[in-house]
Amino acid sequence: MPPETDNLKLEELFQEDQRDRERVYGTEEEIVKLKERDAGRRKRVTVMMELGEIKTKNDLYHAAVIFQHGENHVEFLTSHRLATLAAILGHRTARWLLAASLDRYLMSIGVGQIYGTQFEYNPGEKRYQLKLPVQEPIMLSFEKETLGVPAVSDRLKQLNSHIKK
Repeated sequence: MPPETDNLKLEELFQEDQRDRERVYGTEEEIVKLKERDAGRRKRVTVMMELGEIKTKNDLYHAAVIFQHGENHVEFLTSHRLATLAAILGHRTARWLLAASLDRYLMSIGVGQIYGTQFEYNPGEKRYQLKLPVQEPIMLSFEKETLGVPAVSDRLKQLNSHIKK
């Protein structure tokens, strides 16, 4: 039996998802169209999951990213589960997604994020800012570093450096 290979259709969906995030969407119409494309991708990934076509750590990571761009707590929790599995299997970037998907899930159920991975664009100030609320959990000194979560100030600098003023 040959070794499992990455799902190329899923890789293509992941690349589409990432291309959709290369810019800031300024109008409600653009945001609605983005959400429609996101929903279509999630639907296709759900079918792949049902058919057992998601098998490798890369597949798990790509599916997790697509579900991270969901609309509700069930989709964010799915992202978290998939990212956790990918991280356990050795996908390094999935460790950050594990933290980010947990933050997004917590916020979707009305609880503050804990890792500080969720930001929102403020169109009035034309900059990104940390999305509130934030909890102050007891955190291991090495926890954020192990998960690859940068300091909030560093991430804000990175996000805001991409905005054309």
